[in-house]
Amino acid sequence: MKDTIKNFFIDKLLYIFFMLINSILITTFYSFTVGENVEIIYPFIITVFLISTALIIDLFRYYGFNKNIISIQQDENQRLKASTREQKEVSKAIEHINLKYSKKEQKLLSDYKNKIYFLSGAIHKFKNYISVIGLIIEKNKYKNGELELVLKDIEYENDNLCASLEQVLNYIKLDSFSNDFEPITINLYDELKEIINASRSTFINNDVFPILNCEEKDNCIITDRKWNKAIIEQLITNAVKYSSLKKKSKNIYFNIFKKDNNVFLAVRDEGIGIPSYDFKKIFDPFFTGENGRKIRNSTGIGLYIAREIALKLGHEIYIEESEVDIGTVFTVKYLSKL
Repeated sequence: MKDTIKNFFIDKLLYIFFMLINSILITTFYSFTVGENVEIIYPFIITVFLISTALIIDLFRYYGFNKNIISIQQDENQRLKASTREQKEVSKAIEHINLKYSKKEQKLLSDYKNKIYFLSGAIHKFKNYISVIGLIIEKNKYKNGELELVLKDIEYENDNLCASLEQVLNYIKLDSFSNDFEPITINLYDELKEIINASRSTFINNDVFPILNCEEKDNCIITDRKWNKAIIEQLITNAVKYSSLKKKSKNIYFNIFKKDNNVFLAVRDEGIGIPSYDFKKIFDPFFTGENGRKIRNSTGIGLYIAREIALKLGHEIYIEESEVDIGTVFTVKYLSKL
């Protein structure tokens, strides 16, 4: 309030100055014209009183308008209330600018939605082609030894391509998450078994073996099945990718346990580990870090997507521990069934 009053008088300083000068000049001129005995103090006081009254009325208008502007900054649904012609012109100009901005925003949003729709459709088509390639590989890979090796390499690249497209699709859908969100209660152990079985070719091709441990029988969680699957698949992809750099066979341990009102899934690999100086940035978009230089086609977007999904689901994903050449543990914290 003090700042508003101060600004008002700064804005009106020139007006007040000239009005006072004008009053003094008129009074002085009148006194010299009429004579020395004329009363000049009384008219001067009346003039000052009228100017002060006008300023007070103007101050209330000024204060109300500025207070309204501050309120609109906090609540954009409020309308600007103008009381003077000047304020009405300002209000009209602001509304005109907002209307133009709104039209531009709507057009950009419409163009963005059309692009997303096109990209989503294209990715789904690519996934269908990949599925057909996978069926052809499955049908022919045991016919002879030489062909089997070739098809195994094709299958490996085909799986990578499918995973990359799925990653892009999830990234695109993040902006419209609420339209594709269906919270349900699921059994995490059963869900994890299903995901591991679906990823068996990935484990086999990379000479990695999954080991599932579950301490709790009651491990039901509240989540969205499809989005939760995306988180777990990303953790599997990372664990396999960084374990495959080691020559010997490796294990990936999936441990489900319960604490208080939460269910936890810890995924531990025996890979190359993550340097401690990369911990803080591991979930940043497009951050590949030290290990990203060792992996072909590393994008640094997978863990970022997993964390964004987890946040939207009300889950928490974090790196539990990691040691170079020993392995890494990522943990997902879920809300258990109420």
